[in-house]
Amino acid sequence: HAHGDTAVNAAMDAGIDCIEHGFMITDATIQRLIDTGTFLVSTNALAENWDVSKLPAASRAKAEDVLPKSKESLSKAIAAGVKIACGSDAPAIWHGRNAEELVVLVKRGMTPLQAIRAATTVAAELIDAPDLGRIAPEMLADIVGVPGDPLTDITVTQQVQFVMKDGRVYKRPT
Repeated sequence: HAHGDTAVNAAMDAGIDCIEHGFMITDATIQRLIDTGTFLVSTNALAENWDVSKLPAASRAKAEDVLPKSKESLSKAIAAGVKIACGSDAPAIWHGRNAEELVVLVKRGMTPLQAIRAATTVAAELIDAPDLGRIAPEMLADIVGVPGDPLTDITVTQQVQFVMKDGRVYKRPT
């Protein structure tokens, strides 16, 4: 977990291969992420969806300063080509609501396909799991069914109709 240039660069100096958050990073640090192949898991849904209106005045002022900068740095990282994997920072984004991050990644500049890859193939690469993240023979893919085409409307990923795991379909009781 690192915010700002000083912390992110210190983590990279220490050999860390993934930065969680990376809020408020500059162009030079973004370029270093690219040059070193360091992944970024921004968890920007937290910054995007956090209602700061009820925070104490000092905390609200800090959030109102920091959160727009975090959004901007994520957009710059996406545009520059940083390897971005999708994560939740649970419990900040509760389990089962991971698709909120996909929506934010698209809002910040990814295509829907890039966001889906951030949650699948790129995330599998990050955790050195070559048998995850793809649908193919010999792969350990779980599949979700959604009511529409996520390549044209990423928000449908928030409406999972079923999960297929090990060839078995699971649905919520109606």
